[in-house]
Amino acid sequence: MKTNKVWLSRFIQDHYSFSVVLFFLACVVFVNSPVPAAAAIKVLGGYCFGFYLGAIYNVGATILACLVGFAISRYALKGWFEKSYYDRIKNIDTELEHNGFYYFLSLRLVMVVPYFIINITAGISRVSFRQYCLSTILGVLPTSLIYANGGEKLERIASFNQLLEPPVIAAIVLVAVVSLVPVLLKLYWRN
Repeated sequence: MKTNKVWLSRFIQDHYSFSVVLFFLACVVFVNSPVPAAAAIKVLGGYCFGFYLGAIYNVGATILACLVGFAISRYALKGWFEKSYYDRIKNIDTELEHNGFYYFLSLRLVMVVPYFIINITAGISRVSFRQYCLSTILGVLPTSLIYANGGEKLERIASFNQLLEPPVIAAIVLVAVVSLVPVLLKLYWRN
């Protein structure tokens, strides 16, 4: 990207709307794909559009991508999955139905589980759309800001690892752990 910056900047300037649509389509494809390119696409958003617009586009495109993945798994895969595997996972499904918001929020914040797995799991579970949507919106905000910031600073960084420095990782893990406190308290009071 650095070597083609002039060409890329000129292309975006000449075809701005098309570039934004292309960015959103790339996010939808790669967030819902096992190909690990979603992070690079999000960094590219910050690089191409700057921090503020890159963050806005990252949030919007990631939410759209997650909702598309959820809809595909809920309406195209759920029947097949329930026939094949529901007996094995019904206990997990009940837990997700009651506490899905906290689990999915934590998974998004920690950034360890790929989004396509989260989208599929949520789609085939009995978690409500409202809980899933809210956990997705809250969960993608911090990471989208990190990627947009890293993309904007791409000229000054030498490696992808500099995007997620220890203080940033610690803050995200802390937020994820705190988001699980209500679930843990419910389990504690139930027992």
